[in-house]
Amino acid sequence: MDLLQEQFEQGVGDRFASWISAAYGDPCIFLRRADRAPDLVYSYRGRELFIEITAAYYDGRHAKFLWKGAKNAPDAPASWWGENPDKSLASAVSTRVAEKAKKAYGANTALLIEVPPGVTSAERLEELLSTQVLPDTNFAGIFVVGTFPMTTSSAGGYRVLSLKPFLQSKG
Repeated sequence: MDLLQEQFEQGVGDRFASWISAAYGDPCIFLRRADRAPDLVYSYRGRELFIEITAAYYDGRHAKFLWKGAKNAPDAPASWWGENPDKSLASAVSTRVAEKAKKAYGANTALLIEVPPGVTSAERLEELLSTQVLPDTNFAGIFVVGTFPMTTSSAGGYRVLSLKPFLQSKG
């Protein structure tokens, strides 16, 4: 695995850990990269919380545009455009869940699907994902995470969309 991929995964995990800490009132602290899947291990409420990271893009050209650009590849595309971006992104999220559902990750593992900043609002993506049928998985929780654009009804910024919530607030 290359350094850029490791930094990407760590950043996704750390932003989610900060969100958990703020939302549920208990610190979520990075412990280590896992030796094998899942990717990262955090400490949360006295237990190890395992995090598997993946990403969803509008399409394959979008992924190449972002990753080749990040790596300053000489053949990096200068721009990207797509058709039906909202629906394409929702479909990509479902595909990533289905692909990850084929593997066994063990107890207390959350799946994070990072969506890069784009044109789809969190509300629109949540609406589209609510119509998707997700496969049964062994994940304790499944979350779509990312930075979303500002809309007339939302300030935008970092959001966590729960496809399969597992965390309970302190009672």
